[in-house]
Amino acid sequence: MIKLLALTKFLKERRLVLPEQLDSWTDQVTLDLFWKPDVDGLHMGDMRYSATIIFASFADHPARLMALVGSWLETNDKKRDELPAPKFDVSMLDNDLADVEITLEFIEPQYLAEDPNGEIEAFGKTWAFVPFDLWVAEHGEVAARGR
Repeated sequence: MIKLLALTKFLKERRLVLPEQLDSWTDQVTLDLFWKPDVDGLHMGDMRYSATIIFASFADHPARLMALVGSWLETNDKKRDELPAPKFDVSMLDNDLADVEITLEFIEPQYLAEDPNGEIEAFGKTWAFVPFDLWVAEHGEVAARGR
């Protein structure tokens, strides 16, 4: 649930509300297993979860909040094609304050690394859960000698 933690931290740093007025949690966690060998180990599957972020007594412009969430997703979670758009539920408390509930979904790949002392057994080997980012080249160049 690394993405939810990172988005929550990003929003707290923007000081839209006091820290105690912002909360977040996950719901409906599922894991699609497919056990695919990868460069740095075994891509065990993808964890998919719903996330909720609550702002109590929010006094800023809702469009600013929407822009901040959208920009974070564009920068940090670009592969959202199969996921629904975030939902913003704004409940006005008075003319200046609102409670805002944001719900969105995330998908996070889960990887295992081969480890002789690992606790996870699969395919006749032992593995350890090691959270790591998989870096994929987005641009490349092919060159041939003499050309």
